[in-house]
Amino acid sequence: MRLMNLQEDPQTVYPGTNIARASPVTSVIETTSSSSCAPSGELREDLHQLLQRSKEHLTPEQSNKVKSLLLAYKNLFAATDSDLGRTTVVKHKIETGDARPIKQPLRRVPAHLSPEVDRQVDDMLDRGVIQKSTSPWSSGLVLVQKKDGSLRFCVDYRRLNAVSIHDAYPLPRIDEALDHLSGCTWFSTLDLNAGYWQVELEREDRPKTAFSTRTGLYEFQVMPFGLTSAPATFERLMETVLAGLQWQICLIYLDDVIVVGKDFEDMLQNLQTVFERLLTAGLKLKTKKCQLFGKEVIYLGHVISEEGIATDNEKVKVVEQWPVPKNIKEVRSFLGFCGYYRRFVRNFSQIASCLHRLTEKDRIFEWTNACQEAFTTLKHQLINAPILAHPDFTQPFILDTDASDKAIGAVLSQNIDGNERPIAYAGRMLTKSERSYCVTRKELLAVVHFVKHFKHYLYGRRFTVRTDHSSLRWLLNFKAPEGQMARWLQVLSSYNMDIKHRPGSQHRNADALSRIPCRQCGFDPMWEKHTETETENTAMACSPKTKEDSEDQKSKFESSILQQKQEDDADIAVVFKWVREGEKPPYKEIGDRSIIVKTLWAQFESLVIHGDMLYRKNPNSATSLQAIVPAAERRTVLTHSHDNRSSGHLGIKKTLAKIRQSFYWPGIQNDVKQYVIGCPQCSKRKSSSKTKRAPMQMVESGFPMERIAIDILCELPSTQQGNRHILVVSDYYTKWTESFAMPNMEAQTVAKILVEEVIARFGVPYSLHSDQGSQFESSLFREMCLLLQINKTHTTPYHPKSDGMVERFNKTLVTMLSAFVNNHQTDWDEHLPYVMMAYRSTEHETTGNSPNAMMLGRETSTPLDIQYEMPRNIKTIPQNQWAWQLKEKMENAHELVRKHSKGAMLRQKRYHDQKLSWTKFEPGDSVYVFFPNIPAGTTHKLASRWRGPFKILTRLTEVTYRVPCGYKGKTQVIHADRMRPRHPQILRGESRAEAFGRKDVQVQVDETCFEQSQNESVEKTEKNLVLEELGEKFSSENECEPNGANPRRTRRKPQWHSDYTSFY
Repeated sequence: MRLMNLQEDPQTVYPGTNIARASPVTSVIETTSSSSCAPSGELREDLHQLLQRSKEHLTPEQSNKVKSLLLAYKNLFAATDSDLGRTTVVKHKIETGDARPIKQPLRRVPAHLSPEVDRQVDDMLDRGVIQKSTSPWSSGLVLVQKKDGSLRFCVDYRRLNAVSIHDAYPLPRIDEALDHLSGCTWFSTLDLNAGYWQVELEREDRPKTAFSTRTGLYEFQVMPFGLTSAPATFERLMETVLAGLQWQICLIYLDDVIVVGKDFEDMLQNLQTVFERLLTAGLKLKTKKCQLFGKEVIYLGHVISEEGIATDNEKVKVVEQWPVPKNIKEVRSFLGFCGYYRRFVRNFSQIASCLHRLTEKDRIFEWTNACQEAFTTLKHQLINAPILAHPDFTQPFILDTDASDKAIGAVLSQNIDGNERPIAYAGRMLTKSERSYCVTRKELLAVVHFVKHFKHYLYGRRFTVRTDHSSLRWLLNFKAPEGQMARWLQVLSSYNMDIKHRPGSQHRNADALSRIPCRQCGFDPMWEKHTETETENTAMACSPKTKEDSEDQKSKFESSILQQKQEDDADIAVVFKWVREGEKPPYKEIGDRSIIVKTLWAQFESLVIHGDMLYRKNPNSATSLQAIVPAAERRTVLTHSHDNRSSGHLGIKKTLAKIRQSFYWPGIQNDVKQYVIGCPQCSKRKSSSKTKRAPMQMVESGFPMERIAIDILCELPSTQQGNRHILVVSDYYTKWTESFAMPNMEAQTVAKILVEEVIARFGVPYSLHSDQGSQFESSLFREMCLLLQINKTHTTPYHPKSDGMVERFNKTLVTMLSAFVNNHQTDWDEHLPYVMMAYRSTEHETTGNSPNAMMLGRETSTPLDIQYEMPRNIKTIPQNQWAWQLKEKMENAHELVRKHSKGAMLRQKRYHDQKLSWTKFEPGDSVYVFFPNIPAGTTHKLASRWRGPFKILTRLTEVTYRVPCGYKGKTQVIHADRMRPRHPQILRGESRAEAFGRKDVQVQVDETCFEQSQNESVEKTEKNLVLEELGEKFSSENECEPNGANPRRTRRKPQWHSDYTSFY
């Protein structure tokens, strides 16, 4: 007798062990051979219907063979829903370790549903699925309504799953399973009848499945639905039963089995083999869900045929009536459904990009026209999805890749019967850092990513990569690669591929976009860590290492081009005619001309024509000429004279002097000033000569412990007690300060010290102010404040002045401790109580009293008092009289302190506000934001600390604003000291639409700057303008910083932003 071990562990069989049991045969089922033509016997009604469904593509002879097969294996098919198989090949275990039994209370069921629950419980008892129980475990019921209105009986095993050890047995990949259907022409799908209930449950684990109803406590004898490891157990069962057949003649995904064949006889033989295995294992199939000998079947939500793989129309039909999402949850639901079929949608990632952005964290839900267009396009693409061909691993593959500004995509295809057919589509969104790559790097990223994505098709085979980016043709021959390029080339070196260029017009299957090659890229992804809305285009991002060709630069100013632009310029053409004729018209004839014409008219004697071009004699050089630049070319001249690497982003005076060496136009000084002031690179890189200082904001406190500040002095040398940090708590009114040594900065440690050492001794404060440290922003700390009804406020990021009192004390504390610590600085926690005693006994400048007197109503005795035996007040006073006197004394002292503190605060504000240098902003203004931190591996000397521009959303206080400058567009509260305005680069004669329609201007600028410059130019007289252009006012030029807009009225801050405060 042959034995087979179906368990994972080795089994030992000793002599004398009973290994089998024999019983007399009552009937013999003879399997009809494949050559049999005449079936014997009649089929059950359910099997007869199965045969009728399977006869569509069969001949009468083939139908008889299928009938014989069904008769031979009629016991494999369940006669009724209650006819369950029972297998012992695998038994389900529930490993809970030493977890205590979980008992959930009985859940009340709606009265009209109780009879249905009782009926289903009785039915499961009759079928042997459940049994009465005395288990200490108990889970609750969940009733789920099906589409047909009936109820599904479920048990809520979430708490049991939480303490269970999960089985890691893997489920097969659906895409891998579908790829193994290539070359097959016949398909049969099988489905088990309540497959989970055909698997026995280990006897010792049955009590854990207990559930309670109004009729008592029951437990499962078979594997119930809802257990965390049930899918893994069932997959192990099916792969054990059909071992050796999977990936050869059948595919398995839980209880869904598909059997394939290359012809009818092959299909018949394969089905017989699978039926025999299932019958031997004691499993039974559900007749209604089986389909045999089909040319086209539905498997795992896909339509499988000889032609390829398509979407299931029944499932995709839902998309046609899918309503427009109203919130983020509905968007995620729609994307989740579409994502299952994303391999059928070309450019799925790019189409769905705006929908994916709606699901980002902290993103405000706003359904735009772009979202509606993406929603409609995805629905259309899914409804009209193509049929993807089965891969033929004997033929070479073709991989088309492409990249756009938002996503990368690819098409894997093959030439089948002379036609190129798609195997799969793929794509993904670009990350924030990847979106700033240059074009070449994006295209290379697409190649690397999708070669790895389709590795199971391409590895070990020769294939072709096609791209519309010609620069990638030299990819494999790149010499001395470094960094990211070296890592990517190392990945590609293990593949045998050819890279071919295909023009964009022929590359539409990958949605190609024409690109300009950029052979080097200096972009650093670390810059994107905090900046979320950078507006520079790709060329600007790559400019640090973009090679400049001086010949190309000179070509911008070729005589023919400039000459043509002069002829097209109406103002210059008039002056050119005067100079060529040598006649200067009288002023009264040009009274209605533009200011440009009048300015050139005033310099008529300095104008000359050379080579059919109009020039002006350089007043600073007798031998050089200045070309008169028409309005259409002025921005080009400014760009090359200021932005290029050879120009160096110099200031106003130097840029103006450089341009005047070769060029001139009326209003050149104002245009250069506007251009340089509005340069994004200069605004972000160059620091101001004046320190930003907004008006000081005062927050008053009227009694002890009304408002306290808290901070952590961190990263001190570790002491023998393991302390490394100091928690500082200070009262705004009395200036009483406490300091506590801590071993760590965890929220639990901070909250424990605050409650036990401060609140328990001095009472609950009304308000608590801190910076935005993770300890103070944690859920634990917030829950503590909510429980004690403490009003929690914050400072703004990177602005310690907002918590100036405690920050100033930290400096004092460090100075005091440094005078007493040892050489290794490891005993500072031993000196901490004594220096705090000294601080609290010293008069504070703001209150005019010591913190001891303000908080305790008396001065404490110090060691100095004891050493010199200072006299003490030994007069005895009754306790009630002492309390009354102390109360009166404290009230008088506090009243004086309030006046003294108010005066001190006003003096501080008056002194602080004497040197204000700030700009008042409004919502909608575009600003640059200062970030002091720089990425690792960079130096602050070359770093740009200003990021942006960003658009202000709201103004919270006079000096604080909400700006979307955080990670992934998250809003932050920013102080005015950390912002500078973004100025427009609007040249004279340039319309507002022209200025803001350019690609390099992507954020709306402050309108007042534009209006102010326009008004100033109108107010100038013609005479003054002419004199300015003649150079008589050059001495007044200076390289100034951008000036802010005029102050506007202050608006009340929103109440929901009152948790943000600022002292400066």
